[in-house]
Amino acid sequence: MTLYSTPSVSSDLRSRPLRRGDTLYYAGDPAPTLYRLDSGLLRAVRLTPQGRNLTVRHVLPGDIFGEETLHGLPRSHQMIALTDAALTPIHIQHLSAAELWEVTRSLSAQLQRVMNDGVHIQDGELRERIARYLLSLADSSLGGVHEGGLRYVRATHELIAEGTGATRESVSKLIGEMRDDGLLTPAYRCLTLTDEARLRELSGYHG
Repeated sequence: MTLYSTPSVSSDLRSRPLRRGDTLYYAGDPAPTLYRLDSGLLRAVRLTPQGRNLTVRHVLPGDIFGEETLHGLPRSHQMIALTDAALTPIHIQHLSAAELWEVTRSLSAQLQRVMNDGVHIQDGELRERIARYLLSLADSSLGGVHEGGLRYVRATHELIAEGTGATRESVSKLIGEMRDDGLLTPAYRCLTLTDEARLRELSGYHG
C-alpha cells in the first residue's frame, strides 16, 4: 500500500527539498510531524559526552522518521542531509488506521537496521569497521561506479569517523594504510574501493 493515496490526505502534503549539508532539525527542537524521505540520504547525529559527533542512524528513501512526535517529545538528535534530498511532512492526525500501520512497519524495519548498523561502531578493530562502513555507504546514495567498473563512496574522513565511533585522525591514518595495501584509492571527498573483495573479507560484510 502507498501512503497518502486519498485526496483528503495528499492535498495537505508538500514535498520539501533539502540541499546536501542542510540540517532538517536539531536536538531539542519541537517535533510537530513525522517525515517520509522521498529521495536522498540523511543521517541522525548525536553529541557524545566527549564532545564528538556520532552518526547513530541513516535514513533511506521510503523511510518514515521523526518518531519523537508520536510521544510528544522534542527531537533527540540532529538530522543532516548527506545528499540533496526531498521529503514529505506527515501529520499523524490525518492518517487512517491502515496508514498508521504502514508507519509502524517502516519504523520497525528501521529499528532492525539500526541494530545491525550498530555493528559498524562496536564490533572489531577500527580497520574492519571502516571497511564495513564504506561497503555499506557504497550501497547508498553516496555510492557510485567509475567507468572502469570500480565502485566509490563520496565521503570525508570526518563522516567515516562519525559513522564508526572513531577520531578523524585515526581514520585518516588507517585510510592511508589501506591505500598503501591496495584496498582503497583516496581522492578529494571520494574513496574508490580498489579491491572490494579484500575489503569484504576484512569486514565480514555480506550486504
